[in-house]
Formats: sequence, structure tokens, C-alpha cells
Amino acid sequence: MTTLRPAKADDIPSCSRAMYEAFRDIAEQHNFPPDFPNPEAAAGLLEFMLDSSGFDAFLAEQDSEIIGSIFVSRRSPVGGISVVTVDPSAQNRSVGRELMQIGMRFLDERGHKRQQLIQAGYHNRSLCLYSKLGFTASGMLSAMAGNSIRVTVTGRTVRQANEEDADACNLLCRKVHGFDRAGEVAGAIAQGTASVVECNNQISGYTTGVGFIGHGVGESNEDLKALIAAVDEFSGPGLLIPTSNGELFQWCLDNGLRVVQQMILMDTEPSALPIGSYWPSILC
Repeated sequence: MTTLRPAKADDIPSCSRAMYEAFRDIAEQHNFPPDFPNPEAAAGLLEFMLDSSGFDAFLAEQDSEIIGSIFVSRRSPVGGISVVTVDPSAQNRSVGRELMQIGMRFLDERGHKRQQLIQAGYHNRSLCLYSKLGFTASGMLSAMAGNSIRVTVTGRTVRQANEEDADACNLLCRKVHGFDRAGEVAGAIAQGTASVVECNNQISGYTTGVGFIGHGVGESNEDLKALIAAVDEFSGPGLLIPTSNGELFQWCLDNGLRVVQQMILMDTEPSALPIGSYWPSILC
């Protein structure tokens, strides 16, 4: 019998092993590189989420063994399905569906009726599961990797964000997306990973981190280019660029980034927004 319960810090070793093996097996079945190079990298992400406010996690157990987990984000009005994992030995038992249902219900009961997630484009089964649960594909993303881009973007200045910048960042996010990610912004500023870009002495864009677990928002592509070009390296395996943003996508290609895989942004209430430039976080 499968039981579900909240996760705690002591569960990280077992969760990270299952997460690493599950993501590796699925990727290798489709001839893609794994998302995590080793279980330690997966453990680092899970520890980050458990230690950060705004995340919640639940486990699926069978015979006292962890066979799956789900991490959800409450850092913005739109809830995020951050990571869903089913141990390879427990596939085809509806464990993933049960975890998704408890995660979605948990978010909904706390006011996050609208929810988002990012799905690996090559994994047809998860695409079908998420669709059956009420998610709609709302955008294609290119997971891009490579060396840092060291170019100058004229008219833009990038600096580390501070607490006084939070309101301007949140206002810009609402302008682009229709909602803010205030919890994520506050956390990134506190951790020192957030940056802002200024144009004519006004904040025109920001990022919580240039990489898989950080998002970026700008009034224009020039703002995002400046943020991307300001870092010495990308955090994690790269960053997610909306494939439909042809100008930004081509700029990344022209500056040496390569496409690792296509991913899909899915939303329970897709809208006509965003208006402006952005890249999302894998954690939503």
C-alpha cells in the first residue's frame, strides 16, 4: 500500500538518490543527457527547497521505502509544481498521478488555483499525465547551455539587487506576467543571487539567478541580454529561453550557447501574457 506524507530533512538522501536515478533513466531512454550529474547535485537542489520558505514537499512510501516525491512552490500567486520524482522501481503504479494530485490540491487549498510546471519535451507520458490533470501547454522553451557570454550591451548597467529594489522588480513582473514572484525575489535578494539591470537610471529588468532555478524579467530583450552577459557562469545546467522569442534565442546561439533539449511550459490557466521579455525558472 502506498502512503503519502510531508517530507523532512532526514529524507533528503533517499529522495535525492531516487530523483537522480529517475531523471537519469528517463533521459537516457530518450538519448538525452541527465539533468543531474550525480545524486549529490540532486541533494543540493532538494536541500535548497526544503531550507527555503515558500516550498513544500510530500513523499510516497511503500513498505517504509521512499518511492517518489513532489516539491511545490508557493512563492507567487501562481503555484508551481517544482519537481516530481518516481523511483524507477515504482514506475507504472500511478504513483506520479497520486503525487501530482496531492501537490495540486495542497496549492489550491492555499489559494494557488492557477498552477504552472515545466515538462521535458521528450517525455510523452508525463505530457499526457499533466494534460489529463488540467495543464495546458502554453509555451516551448529551449534549455540552453555553454560558456558565459561576455559582451557589452549598450545603454545597460547590471548590479546586485538589494531590498530597496524589490518593489520595482515586482512591479515589472506584474507588468510582464500579470502577477509577481515576490517570494522568489525576496529570497534571491537575501541569498545574494538577484541582480537588476538599469537603463537611464531606472530598473528595466531583473533576475533571481541566471540559470535553471532562477527567472528573469525585462522590459526588452536588451535587458535580458545584459543580465545574461553579466555572469561568469550559469548556475546549474544552463537556462531556459522561450523558443518563440526568436531574437533572444538567436542571440544566445550567435554567442555560443547550444540547445540541449526542448521543454514545455504548462499552465492550468494560460493567458495572453507575458508582455515583454522573460525566461522562467525550472521550479516555476
